[in-house]
Amino acid sequence: MTSSSNQDPEQEPGQDAGSQRPRDWRRRRRSERETPAEAQPEVNTRPDEELSQPLITFFEPAMDWIGSYGAPLVLAGIIGLVTGIVVVAFISSMRLYGYIDIVIGGTLLGAVGAVAFSNVIAAFLSRTGRYGINTLVLVSAFIGIIVVANVLSFENSTRMDLTATNQFSLANRTKDVLSKLDENVRATAFYKDENDTDDEKVAERRNKVLNTLKEFDSRSSKFSFRVVDPDLKPEVVSAYFGARPTGFVTEIVVVEGMDSGVFDVLRPTDADYTKLEQDLVTSTLVATGSEKKKVYFLSGHGERNINSTSSDGYAAVRAGLEGDNYQVQTLAWSNTDTEVEVPDDAALVVIAGPTSSLPQAHEAALDRYLEGVNADESLRRENGRMIFLAEPNSPASFRDFFSDWGVLVATGYIRDVGSSVPGLPQTLSLQKFNPEAPLEITLPKGERLQSVFMPGATAISLVQDDLRTGLPLAATSTESYLIAEPDRTEPITSGADADTIGPFVPAVLVRSVGQVGSRPPTSDPDPSEISDIIIFGDSDFLSNSSYNHGGGADLFLNSANFLVGDFSLVSIRPKVFAFREFNLDANEYDFVRFSSWLFLPGLMALMASLVWWVRR
Repeated sequence: MTSSSNQDPEQEPGQDAGSQRPRDWRRRRRSERETPAEAQPEVNTRPDEELSQPLITFFEPAMDWIGSYGAPLVLAGIIGLVTGIVVVAFISSMRLYGYIDIVIGGTLLGAVGAVAFSNVIAAFLSRTGRYGINTLVLVSAFIGIIVVANVLSFENSTRMDLTATNQFSLANRTKDVLSKLDENVRATAFYKDENDTDDEKVAERRNKVLNTLKEFDSRSSKFSFRVVDPDLKPEVVSAYFGARPTGFVTEIVVVEGMDSGVFDVLRPTDADYTKLEQDLVTSTLVATGSEKKKVYFLSGHGERNINSTSSDGYAAVRAGLEGDNYQVQTLAWSNTDTEVEVPDDAALVVIAGPTSSLPQAHEAALDRYLEGVNADESLRRENGRMIFLAEPNSPASFRDFFSDWGVLVATGYIRDVGSSVPGLPQTLSLQKFNPEAPLEITLPKGERLQSVFMPGATAISLVQDDLRTGLPLAATSTESYLIAEPDRTEPITSGADADTIGPFVPAVLVRSVGQVGSRPPTSDPDPSEISDIIIFGDSDFLSNSSYNHGGGADLFLNSANFLVGDFSLVSIRPKVFAFREFNLDANEYDFVRFSSWLFLPGLMALMASLVWWVRR
């Protein structure tokens, strides 16, 4: 049987039998370039006959061009992909251009791959290609494992404090408060940018505040914080502090309950922020309404009644304090009580216009409260805070009590010829406030206090010693006089019986570390060892009939806020920094130094030698 094939035995495989041309277009073009035109066989066609060509021949010039410049196009495609991914990942404002860059890079790589498809397949199926694919798979798997591990670690983070005194661990009381938050809480720390801070102390406090806030944030999903530069965002400052200048709003932390809208301005216990965690917990409790600071009004000695709605009652004062988120209670001590004590949770004790004497047992209890001790001589959490609303005829026992603390209450009333209410010469119109007084008292929202009207106010003075400092909150004019007779309104300006001329101080802030005659401290006292007292020379300006006249109510409420601002609702011991020095002698130091230099390089050299020996 004969074969029907007419193929030339010298015809190469893959060539067309009729035209002797390679089927693959790359080989055909190359063979055509190598064969002279005159040597090519002629094809007889009729003039009116058009030969049909494959569709791919229309793209042959473009494919030839791509094949000729394949390497530069591949490089351009890789650069396009890389730069596009970088732009999309890190420059959000130019993501559109990044996506365009990625598309261009992918198109270039795809075009080159399509033209050189056989070469690409051959490269992948070759031994080198298989090793490359294997390496790519291993690298991808490794990256995937790292990504999964990081995702799991971020979702299930475990923090470990390896410091000797647990510097970065929160107290159990703090963790309990944060775990029981029933609303979202946000802390706003007003600090200038770190690059704008030249003071090392300020920078240190800033870092401490931010680190503590981060610890709070990590412990509860309901607690968050932000850092605000008061100069760059004055609108945030005005939301909490009104028109107060932004220059005075720095190093302040505001803790706010996001649902209730209640916020508390954190006042650090001391300048070094040693009890910052305790202060933050207190502000969190106040902002969420979990606990309230308690203000006690002493009764049993003829003081004003905080439940009375009569003209001389103090119901309006109580409502004002409760509106400021305080819990107001009466501290009732009768004259027959011989064992009395100020409660441990008393943030402030107010003595409003007493008319009867102070028993010795009551005086001793108030002394212990201000000194920060209990009846059994155990220490209270901190020294006491007190407001005394005096009168020209205050009982001598109360005046003696405060004189032991260095505060002298006069017996006459102030007649200010230059500043009094028209038609009421005995009513002092207090208009001059000390610019050095705490802004929380005289400029709480950036707005100056209105005139304070004090009917029959008396003068307050201070004993000068090493145990206390006094700061007048306000003063009368130079045309004021201290008059002893309550019925006389015209001052005596000359002669032996002339009245004492002013100016006088009807309101003063006293910070004391002990009674008169105590031994002065040899070092700066801890802030919790300082007793704060504010004395007003009048109690009538807060009665129900006068409460809404002028700025008297604001002056009192601001003073109360200032005194109890740093009172702590919890007791958390500050963490003591332990300096653990690593002491080495000369031989030990040399061992550590040279082993660190030579151990790891030597180990790597040993492993390299082992690998070489195995593979040689």
